[in-house]
Amino acid sequence: MAAVTIPQQRAEAAPPTSSTRRWAPAVTLAAAVTILLLALGTAPLDVAKYAAYLALGIVLPGTLLYRALRPNPHSLLEDLAYGAVVGLLGETVALVVLRDLGWLWPLAVVAAFAAVPGLRRHWRAPDYPNRPSPAWSWTVAGIAAAFLAYLTVAFMAVNPPVPVDGPQQYMIDQLNLLALAGDLKHHFPLTVPEQGDRLLPYHWFAYGHLAAGSLATGIDLPVLWFRLDLPALAVLAVVLLAVTGWRVARRAWAGPVAAALMFVVGEAVMPRQAPAFFGTITAYYTWSSRSLLYAAALTMPLIGTAVAVLRKEKGWLLVVLFAAGTTGAKSTVLPLAGAGIALVVAVHLMKKRPQRTPWLLGGAFAVVEVLAVTVLYGFESQGLSWGPFTIMLDFVGSQYTGTTLGDAPLIAWGLGAYAIAMGARLAGVLVPRRRFDDAELFLLGALLAGVLGSLTVWHVSWSQHFFIIAGWPFGAILSATGLVLLAERIPSAHSRRLATVVALAGAALLGGFAVAATVPQWPRWGVPVPTYAFGAATLAVAAGVGFGLRRLRHAGPYAALVVVLFAGVARLPYDAATNANLGEAYHVRVTPAQAAGARWLRDHSSPGEYVATNVHRVGSGEQARQSLAYWISAYSERRVLLGSWGYSPESTRMQSERHRLGPSTVYWDPARLAANDAAISSPSPERLAWLWERKVRWILVDRAQGTESPRLADLADRVWEREAVVIYRLRPVG
Repeated sequence: MAAVTIPQQRAEAAPPTSSTRRWAPAVTLAAAVTILLLALGTAPLDVAKYAAYLALGIVLPGTLLYRALRPNPHSLLEDLAYGAVVGLLGETVALVVLRDLGWLWPLAVVAAFAAVPGLRRHWRAPDYPNRPSPAWSWTVAGIAAAFLAYLTVAFMAVNPPVPVDGPQQYMIDQLNLLALAGDLKHHFPLTVPEQGDRLLPYHWFAYGHLAAGSLATGIDLPVLWFRLDLPALAVLAVVLLAVTGWRVARRAWAGPVAAALMFVVGEAVMPRQAPAFFGTITAYYTWSSRSLLYAAALTMPLIGTAVAVLRKEKGWLLVVLFAAGTTGAKSTVLPLAGAGIALVVAVHLMKKRPQRTPWLLGGAFAVVEVLAVTVLYGFESQGLSWGPFTIMLDFVGSQYTGTTLGDAPLIAWGLGAYAIAMGARLAGVLVPRRRFDDAELFLLGALLAGVLGSLTVWHVSWSQHFFIIAGWPFGAILSATGLVLLAERIPSAHSRRLATVVALAGAALLGGFAVAATVPQWPRWGVPVPTYAFGAATLAVAAGVGFGLRRLRHAGPYAALVVVLFAGVARLPYDAATNANLGEAYHVRVTPAQAAGARWLRDHSSPGEYVATNVHRVGSGEQARQSLAYWISAYSERRVLLGSWGYSPESTRMQSERHRLGPSTVYWDPARLAANDAAISSPSPERLAWLWERKVRWILVDRAQGTESPRLADLADRVWEREAVVIYRLRPVG
């Protein structure tokens, strides 16, 4: 432990408060979420059912199990938050083992903890050593509310669960991922959407969570996807980072600061002129990829329990459990945690003071990772390959050749801007400490591994960004700890409050400047110039604020750091206001007739009956040629023999081998594609029998992408038609 660390009991000296005041932030936040969902048109019964499912089917059994497994209590909020994650993992196991009877697992847990004498004590809350103050709780609730406001404007308010009043532009990934949830709802193991029985090695736990929720509650999957699930995960992720930051830093306010640095503050850029290669941590990714938010939720307890083990506080079973959970949530998390442990081991060896615990923990992580690579991912590379600085391909180098030594000056120029944009929120890492303890080395190692992964790996769909995103919670806690260390050096509480208010006002001023100002740019090499300009403005404001508060003892450095950490405060509001739903840059147009046809199939077919279709491409807009139209499987919850193929392992492998960006527009088995299409455009008994042998019982034709042969109506039964969408039922063969 670092010499400057204060005891847990001093971390938050909350005075006794009434239960009403204690629960007021949580109740207010829950009421706000409920009002939001109702305002978005969510059925009140669905809201009530899902709330009951989360409380009784996830949090209650998970909390009981967590209390039985954790070595020492920390706070009631941690029990509930970490318990919710244990509940999510229990839900996943039940989905695989029990399928439609998954609701039995919480009943079994509750019954066991009620009947077994040794387990009954876990119903009673212990004497917790830590209790959050009202100010702490209201701050965390405010951070969650701000994050929800962003998600609402950027995603939920502009995406109806099902298009009814007119065509809707859905971001392509959303329907593909909804199709994954639909497949897991009825089948296991998971297959590639719209590729028949082709197994999909993937981090599928987030989509299994949606499938399990739909099975248990009967709520429509699109309602869960576009309405109910995202706010629940968002609030859980914020609370988890807040309690984990508190536990790891042993300073209560490190938690809310870390949560703000991840879920409220964005990149330190001028949003209109930010280079694409920077990527983001929260903007876009938190709503476009549900697995990222789900993985963030699982990452927090992994960090907390790993640090507890490093501090010899026990909890080995929990850390292995959470490590296993992260592998199925997002493949990038556990390798970074392993890198963090490797740094701890390396420092011990350098100091010639090796310890057994980090070696054992690293070995446990390695075993879990090997099992995940074998079982979950089937040794698939997922299109990742070595590619130093290919994250910058829109700025330097070529997608065909990558980067070369000749690009070194431009790379260095771009890296400086990248450090400003992404590193401002991490500036607290640089606050001097007497020494880094094992917990801080672990956090630092994971963060550095995430940055290196993003900068040195190439992927066909820019997924190298996921490395730094996975490492961000580690860095946010470490940076927040540095800020709190500076705050503790200010002797007066009044001075701390004044410095905080002045510094946040300076950050708000920078936010206004970032949105309103523009900087001249020149081709290619001038792309990072606006970021350098914003970095200079940030340093100027930070220096001015720090100098202005010089008379307050130790307040100047603290206030200057607050300005730097929160300089990107305008990034998320700007994104929500100007780029909600990613505009229409990567979308598929779904009409009410298309959605209605797919949902009719869901209601009139069984999961074992497959669908054939002529829909292989988006068909309109900027992505017309892309094979990324997943609306049939997304809304029908049925497997399609051969629909779109852009997000299949074969497509990723082909593009990776050719070193091309984006999905493949060419199908790798032209004979199979021709046979599928011929059964629709030129049907015969033999061709329909070919479909029947492959479990196809239905044909969905979208005449906007080609009309079927008139003879199809003679060989199959036309059962549904609206506008350009027609559905046929195949007649039994033989």
